[in-house]
Amino acid sequence: MKEIRFAKKSDIPKLKEIWKICFGDDDDYIDFFFKNKYKEEETLLSLCDGEIAAMLTMIPTKIVMPDNSSLKASMIYAVATHPKYRGKGLSSKLMEYSNNYLLNNNVDASILVPATESLFKFYSRQGYMEGFYLREVVLTDENIKGFERITNTQCLIVSATPEEYNKRRENLLQGKLYVAYGDEEIAYQKALSKYSGADIYAIDIEDIRGCAIVERINSEKVIIKELLIPEKLLKDGIIQITKSLPAKEYILRLPSYLGEDFGGVIRAFGMIHLHRRIDEKVVTNTSGYMGLAYD
Repeated sequence: MKEIRFAKKSDIPKLKEIWKICFGDDDDYIDFFFKNKYKEEETLLSLCDGEIAAMLTMIPTKIVMPDNSSLKASMIYAVATHPKYRGKGLSSKLMEYSNNYLLNNNVDASILVPATESLFKFYSRQGYMEGFYLREVVLTDENIKGFERITNTQCLIVSATPEEYNKRRENLLQGKLYVAYGDEEIAYQKALSKYSGADIYAIDIEDIRGCAIVERINSEKVIIKELLIPEKLLKDGIIQITKSLPAKEYILRLPSYLGEDFGGVIRAFGMIHLHRRIDEKVVTNTSGYMGLAYD
């Protein structure tokens, strides 16, 4: 017998087991997620004969339009099926159930970030479209040593509170199509960044108020998951980040419309599924920006 229901507290050990098998994370990280982000009311499960076979998480978000109107949205996250039950279409049915649930609860759209390139095809079969893009650049410490600062004004970088970060983020993205997050979601990203050995930051250069989300992958590699600052000051911001977090290699993610001088690759990052009639062209243009996704 198959059943779909929301999670219960008693399900956590089994969910941790599925997470470890499917995503390969270590126990410390899994415990971190379930302590800091897991909510029963946001976690849907598919059961086969009473045993948990698949799971997904729904995280509340918002899509902000260039005219500052917005759509209520939910990020679909941590979709996983136990290997024992794969090939039965459980993830597809769980996502269909999720979409219907969100529609009935007046949520306009679902968004997600495919973990691999091949999953873009899988999610397109579930009704998702490419909708959010980014520029990804790999820089070495030697590349960055060759940067010339644009301004002689002191560049300050300090740890930001989730509330301060969100204010800066929304101000810098005003007039763009982007995914907005609640302070609670930014607080989780801050905890995630600090867990890795980095943080979320406020960057001040002259009268410009920028921001950045950084995670340390290992002693030699850092990922700047979000850097929002005017184009002309990108190098100044990067230089300051590298002073605070030295490494040999930096993966830099920017909105697709920033950082043309850096080159890199512009690629689809997130996908969107509309639950009601909305002009697709409004939410599937190449300047749509998602930013953090806990990937």
